[in-house]
Amino acid sequence: MGPGRRSGLRCRWSGRILLSKHCGRGTMGQWRACAVARSEHGIGNNFRTRSQQRFQSREVAMEGIMLGPYFVEEQIGQSQWGPVYRAMQTAVNRPVALKVLSADRIAQPGMVDRFLASARQAAKLSHDGVVGVYEVGTDSGNYYCAMELMDGPPLQEFLRKQDQPGHVDEHRLLQMIIEVAKTLEFLWKNRVPHQVPQLSNLLTNKAGHVKMINVHPDDQPASASPDQDREALGVLVATIANQVGLVSQRVGAFVERLMDSESRRRFHSLAEVIAAAEALDRELFPVAPAKVVPPPPVKRRSGPLAIAVGVVVLLAMMGGIIWMARSLWRQSGPASQVRPADAGTMVEVPGGEFIYQNGEKKTLKTFYIDRYEVTIAEYKQFLDASYKTLMREHPFAPARKDHTPANWDLLLRAIQNRTLLNEAWLTWDSPIFGIDWYDAWAYAAWRGKRLPTEEEWEKAARGTDGRFYPWGNEFKDVCGWAGCDQLFRWNSVYQFPGDRSPYGVIGMAGGVSEWTDTSNRRMAIIRGGNWASTNLLVTTRTESAREWRSDRVGFRCAADAEVK
Repeated sequence: MGPGRRSGLRCRWSGRILLSKHCGRGTMGQWRACAVARSEHGIGNNFRTRSQQRFQSREVAMEGIMLGPYFVEEQIGQSQWGPVYRAMQTAVNRPVALKVLSADRIAQPGMVDRFLASARQAAKLSHDGVVGVYEVGTDSGNYYCAMELMDGPPLQEFLRKQDQPGHVDEHRLLQMIIEVAKTLEFLWKNRVPHQVPQLSNLLTNKAGHVKMINVHPDDQPASASPDQDREALGVLVATIANQVGLVSQRVGAFVERLMDSESRRRFHSLAEVIAAAEALDRELFPVAPAKVVPPPPVKRRSGPLAIAVGVVVLLAMMGGIIWMARSLWRQSGPASQVRPADAGTMVEVPGGEFIYQNGEKKTLKTFYIDRYEVTIAEYKQFLDASYKTLMREHPFAPARKDHTPANWDLLLRAIQNRTLLNEAWLTWDSPIFGIDWYDAWAYAAWRGKRLPTEEEWEKAARGTDGRFYPWGNEFKDVCGWAGCDQLFRWNSVYQFPGDRSPYGVIGMAGGVSEWTDTSNRRMAIIRGGNWASTNLLVTTRTESAREWRSDRVGFRCAADAEVK
């Protein structure tokens, strides 16, 4: 008998929930629940940690590619089927969790059919407590399942009281019990076979809710009864709570009753669990009644003349305040800058040999490249022209391609009103961003130019001596990009002449990274650092899907002969 339990004597509460009493004996459901809880004890949200994934997954990384209608951003976990990625559904700009069937699983007979069937079955469920499944699909031999993105912390962190270390957030704990019990009740009412609640199938989101995932039992036996679910939930909550910290005696007694399968005090249904948890939550964390504001006293009506005078005075005062505020606001923005005489010009890069990447020697013909990155003002000219005439498009561009950058209306409004966009200043001379590879290609074609190949870009940036930075081999924050002040992340392309290559090309280390013409049917190479990067080496290169858009990527043009 543990501390804090009654045995004829009044004992002091220890702050810990007694598990041995329930895991040491009882029903097979309790024993299984305790085994599951103990085996998962200490593991995070739904998936393994990133460090574990690197050693346990041999999958080829998919970050930066399009998988069906989804742009894959980064791996966030590992499921029983394979890696799980955070992705963006580009058509509607919706973040999702993308579960991909691993190559090892695909090779197993019947596994593809099981994966698709499981996802389709899960998609039929519609409940606030179940993680939504949007669709399943296949692309280039890869099988995927798009799901609701649960972006909250692991359950241990979710239940930790932030303002009182070593204690459990009991309000969240009770809310979690209520939400999971309601989900289980829904599953039983609809006769849906499911796993018992455990760490591997409960996820949290930033809104503070807990939902079940992987409801259908694939490699595990289905729950035998609501009682088994109730006991498993109790063991799980007790295990996590004991790991996180202390709980009050009232909450501890409630959780112990949740695990109880023998005494007369045990809960006899999930509905009883929900009602008891809600009552205890209301008692321990009452909602403050709304403050009633008495109506203002009735005053004697003023004459029409007094009212008119008062309105005029009030409007004048408000106008003066707004004028002063706008004046101060405008003054706090980026200082206006005169465009240099060489704005809009191209630079000749002589043909010949140069050092590429880490020592490889390559030879290029003479070419020309824009001295500066394409600005917002220049790209707007292209858009205005595209509304009046049919533009030349890349052969593989999507049908009826819209070249309007992401958040274009907000961007224009920020410039015209001298307000912030995403807490940063913009000017007409800021580099264009939020465009994909097809947009950059179409703009270059409209100008009678093309995108530079990645080899051309690198030679224009480093010259022939294999230097590390456009200005030499020593790092110097000559352009203010390292640790860039977020308020001025999109500075004018003319702002930092110190970011100059041997040929006089400006902004190849900072500003925005740049699309190049080097690509295949799906992917294209991006070169150079950007305002958010601490790596300004001219050898910096990444590969992304042609349809990808970012506030860190723009472009400049090239040509075989100078275009004025």
